[in-house]
Formats: sequence, structure tokens, C-alpha cells
Amino acid sequence: MHVGIGSRETYNYEIDGIKYTFDDVSHQAINTTNIEYQYGDTNLLAVHHALLTSGLEPQPVSLTVTLPISEFYTSDCQQNDVNIQRKIDNLLRPVLLNKRDVFTIASVEVMPESLPAVLTQLEEAGVGPLETSLVIDLGGTTLDAGVLVGQFEDVSAIHGNSTIGVSMVTQATLTALRMSESDTSAFVADQLIQRRDDRAFAATVVNDESKVDYVLETISSAIEKLGQRVVNELSGHRHVNRVWLVGGGASLIENAVRRAWKLAPDRIVVINEPQLALARELVLL
Repeated sequence: MHVGIGSRETYNYEIDGIKYTFDDVSHQAINTTNIEYQYGDTNLLAVHHALLTSGLEPQPVSLTVTLPISEFYTSDCQQNDVNIQRKIDNLLRPVLLNKRDVFTIASVEVMPESLPAVLTQLEEAGVGPLETSLVIDLGGTTLDAGVLVGQFEDVSAIHGNSTIGVSMVTQATLTALRMSESDTSAFVADQLIQRRDDRAFAATVVNDESKVDYVLETISSAIEKLGQRVVNELSGHRHVNRVWLVGGGASLIENAVRRAWKLAPDRIVVINEPQLALARELVLL
């Protein structure tokens, strides 16, 4: 099959009379840094878009979804039933898609983000009942962290900040690209961040060839600043026995975490494929 002009599929959604279009190279991406994203149209659309691009035929489905730790738990580490119900109610709303069938969401179960992602690792590492583990989950728009006792016998602390995320690096990269005659989308910027050690790839994205090094140096500096923000934010949890890094930004902050937590190297672990770790564990559960 020839793939070329017009080969991208267009998704025109509608929720409660409001129309949305998905485009992975648009400059007008919706910002998801506000925690209200978890309970709004954009989150609902993200779920449906993932389902529609999964390869499955539209059908009734039961979903297991997540909330950031600071939203799933109250300040005293109890489940926040109000927020959990808000998440469920949001995802049960109907979505329309131009000229196509959509999935019907029949039921929703809500789990906490981050913490379940390390269940298998805790068991395999033989974590003792008196050991404490700090789980750091750095995503695109939020930092979530929690302290577990033993092999998830208890949650002793939670911490969340919806202003710290990989988007800090993305925005710095976009600014550097704009100053290099290369105004582009967040999607392209994130690809450049992931492949920042590939100068040849960077040269295909940065239009002003003389600014390639400037853009790459900006990315490096932004990653360093992000790591420092995370370390400072979690300074109150330095006395744990282990640290586990999950989420899409795990590898970006690994060096900063290793410098800050004075633990044996094998007690600070970046989970394999950290962005998929939570999904893997939820499937096992």
C-alpha cells in the first residue's frame, strides 16, 4: 500500500457539543499540566483515542485507569473517594466521533499511579518488612512520589506536584527551537529530547544548522534543572532504604537522584521500560 499524501487518519471528536481534533504535529496542543486534566474532556479524549488506535474493534469495555497519588489518596494516606468517583463519572460520559463507531465504556476501576508499578520489583528484590522504599514517578506533567513499607504492606507518605514534569524540558526545547527558526510541535520536541545524543537526527529538526549545538545544550541544561527540582521537592524523604524510578521521565532524573540519595547503586533502580511499568503491573494484578 502506498503511504503518502493524505495517509494520516483524522479524528474529529465531540463531547457535549464541543468539537476536538487530534493532530500529533499541531502547534496548538492542549496543555495538561493542570490537575483538573484528570477530570476533564482532554483526559476522556485521550482514553478514547488510545482505544481507537489500539487495533481493537469498537466494543463495550471495562477500564482500569489511574489517578496521581496526591489525587487518589488524602493527606493522611486514605483513599480519596470523592476524586475517585469524579474520575469514574468523567470517563462514563459519551463521546462522538465523526463517521466512526466508538468504544462504549461500561465500567471503570481506579487505581493509584506510581506505587503499584514496583510490586514485582519489591518481591524480586526481597524487600524486608521494615524497609522503606521511595517510589518517584515523573511523568510529562506531574511528579508523584510515595513511601512504601515492606512489600506494599503500608503507604507511609505521599507527595505530588503538578508543576514538575518532563514538560519543563519540552517547553525549554520548544523555545530553543523557535529561536533556531524551527517552530514545531511538542511531539517533535519530545522526540528530539529522547534522541538528544543523535546529532544527525537533531540536524534534521533544527532548521538553522548553526544552532544545533545551542538546542542540544539547552536540552541538557533543562534536564539538569528538572533533576534538581525533583531532588529539592523530595528532600524530606532522604532516609529511605531504597528508591525506585518510574514514569516517562525516570531516565532523565536518574543521575540527579543518585547524587542526592547516598545509597548503594543497586538500591536506586530505574524500572525496565519505566513508562510502561504501571500498565504491566496493573495487567498482572
